[in-house]
Amino acid sequence: MRSSLMLIVLLFGSAIVLTSCQKSGGGPTVQVVDFESLVVPQTGYWNGSDGSGFFVAGALKFGNEYTAAWGTWDGFCFSQKNDFTTAGYSNEYSVVDPSNLKNKFVLFYPSFAGDIFATFSDNLDHTIQSMDLCNSTYTALSMKNGDGYSKKFGGTSGTDPDWFKVTITGYDHTNTKKGSIDFYLADFRSSDATKDYILAKWTTVDLSSLGKVNKVTISFSSSDTGTYGINTPTYLCIDNLKYLEDQVIL
Repeated sequence: MRSSLMLIVLLFGSAIVLTSCQKSGGGPTVQVVDFESLVVPQTGYWNGSDGSGFFVAGALKFGNEYTAAWGTWDGFCFSQKNDFTTAGYSNEYSVVDPSNLKNKFVLFYPSFAGDIFATFSDNLDHTIQSMDLCNSTYTALSMKNGDGYSKKFGGTSGTDPDWFKVTITGYDHTNTKKGSIDFYLADFRSSDATKDYILAKWTTVDLSSLGKVNKVTISFSSSDTGTYGINTPTYLCIDNLKYLEDQVIL
């Protein structure tokens, strides 16, 4: 049997306020989109119920689809909820990292209708250096304990080689695919049970190998699948997106 939810503890810098820089000479400037400028409703989250279809943070536009008839959303939303103990769909807007406090972050949930992108508003290509990623509470506790739709990772014996993975894919301004990066949000494949984990801490993921891109989209895969696809709740929490902006020579 697996014990408690395992944490991956990595260095995580303090939030950096998004700034815009123009300098003479030198190389590109690192810009950080930390989402702290977003105005969060009293609910603690924004899910697109205003029908706008997107939100903007720094130089990036994040797509959103809201279906009023069902009260559901796809694509990107933003939140500052950090209930890391309540299991289930009713807690879909929380990040599982207990250190998050009231920091704002973005959530992604895939659309079944097609890709929803995060796009640079200037329509230029930029190198995304990294993003901080974490599981949502709903996803993490579903994998830890199982629920009515998803299995407990590791299974009853604790030896099932379960895994949950996110794939981030970049495209340039001509819509040409530049590459993809995989990152495991949970991994129980090792024969050494002490190496099994469910990601429960903000973790910086290097995306620089994508090269210069104008937009990215996100997809998921999991060992726990059924007739209708992935059973694992397919949510991803995102913060502190860092990208390179070429400096303007004045």
